[in-house]
This record gives sequence, C-alpha cells and structure tokens, in this order.
Amino acid sequence: MTKINLNESRILITNDDGITADGIKILRRIANEFSNDVWVVAPEHEKSGASHALSFQNELTLKKYEDKSFSVNGTPSDCVAIGISNVLKDKRPDIILSGINSGCNVGEDVTYSGTIAAAMEGLIRRIPSIAISQNYEAGKKNQISWDSSQFFLKNLLVDLTNQGWSNNVFMNINFPYCSAEKVKSIQVTTQGNRDTDDLIINEVEASKFRFGLRRRLEENAKLNLPPLNEGIKGYMTDVEAIANQHISVTPFHLDLTHHKSLEDLKNGLKTNLN
Repeated sequence: MTKINLNESRILITNDDGITADGIKILRRIANEFSNDVWVVAPEHEKSGASHALSFQNELTLKKYEDKSFSVNGTPSDCVAIGISNVLKDKRPDIILSGINSGCNVGEDVTYSGTIAAAMEGLIRRIPSIAISQNYEAGKKNQISWDSSQFFLKNLLVDLTNQGWSNNVFMNINFPYCSAEKVKSIQVTTQGNRDTDDLIINEVEASKFRFGLRRRLEENAKLNLPPLNEGIKGYMTDVEAIANQHISVTPFHLDLTHHKSLEDLKNGLKTNLN
C-alpha cells in the first residue's frame, strides 16, 4: 500500500478538456489547499477521446501558461510524460491528479478517455494517480454543475491517500450530477457497461465524418445493450452508482488479461508448428 501525505506532496495536475477548462481550475484550487507545490501540465486544446495516445508523429511545444502551469499541444499522456521528465525533472511528483473531467468516465468510457489515460501514464511511471470526473445531466453538457465534486473531493482525496492503495492500481472517481445534499453515499464500484450505444457518427458532407456522443446531445437514449462486464456480488457498478446519485470510486489496473480464458485457450489451441 502506498500512503501519501498531500500536505507534503508535489502534485501534478492534468486533464483532457484543455488547460482553460473549468474542471482543471477547480482541481487546482482544491490541490492548493493541501500543498504549495502544485503544478499543471495540460493539453493546449481539448483532447477528449484521445485515450492513451502518445504523439510520435508530431513535434510537441511546451508553453508557460502562468505560474507553475504549462500547456502542451498534445494528448494527456504527452502532458504527463513531459511534465515528469522535463517540467518536474528536479523532483518527480508524489501524485498525479487528472481532471476534473466534464462528464463521467464509467463503463466503456474508460477505454476512450484521456482523463483515464493520464492516470494510466502516471501508474506506468510508478506514480500514484487518480482520475476524477463530474457527470452532467444527459443533453446538458453546457449547463454542468460542479457542486458534488467541489463539496466532496477534498475529503475524499484525504481518505484515499491516508488509506493508500496497491502500487499497481490507479483510482477512478466519478461524481453524480445532483447537488451535494442529494448525494446518497460513496460506493466502491466495479467497471460496468452503458446500456446505450453512446457514439454518434455524423456524415457532415460526402466522405467527411464527425464523431459525437449521445449523452451530450440527447436527454433520452435507451437501447438496452447486453452487458459485457461481469459484476461482483455486493458491489455496484460505476454506471449504476452514478445513475443513482452515488459517488463512484473504482480501483483500476493495467492487466487486461482475461484469466478465466487462459486454461480454455491452453487446452483448446491445436495448431501444430512442427
């Protein structure tokens, strides 16, 4: 278990909504209540959906935005890598906080999310990392309320870092879109599945396409897709928790191996290479 004293920590903050986003300003303000050694390295522009991409094909430019705050014309993972190796090369961060994302990162979201990927990159570099997201009401992205995250995040960070977690795990926190007084509880959750196909593909003109998300545009979109992930008895899924006004805390790790399939594959593969 890795325990962290936030009051003595060097904190690196990033996101995928861009350095001017409201969520990262809120997160920086909360982090500054713990430490005077808080740094921001975030994308110059929004990089939602960038997942764990690194920019191998393009040159990246680091720009000073304000005191202890820098932008990179790249992905969230680029920002973490450059933040650790260049901006904070004199002393590595003790913890990485990614967010606060505009919109939840639950279920299948986590495979697309740059917010999640930044925490992954931190874990790969052996730095304790937390991804943080604030849900909004379907179809109302431009009316997002940060009430529940602003009210509960500070104490939740204290609880998590005082308890600590395994060195091969990063944390994913999601806040529901209800007001703080309507939050029912904090739930430790498993990764669930959305019951809708969230991706919209618009053909804006012949052979030119733009991706969108139903949750940003539509207030009701129910397709009742069958689940892919197996739940664990006694735990809500992250999707279920957020939908029912609970705060969701999910421990993630990088091992994508499906252990139950190992023996079947070992016994079933018959290809003879001789």
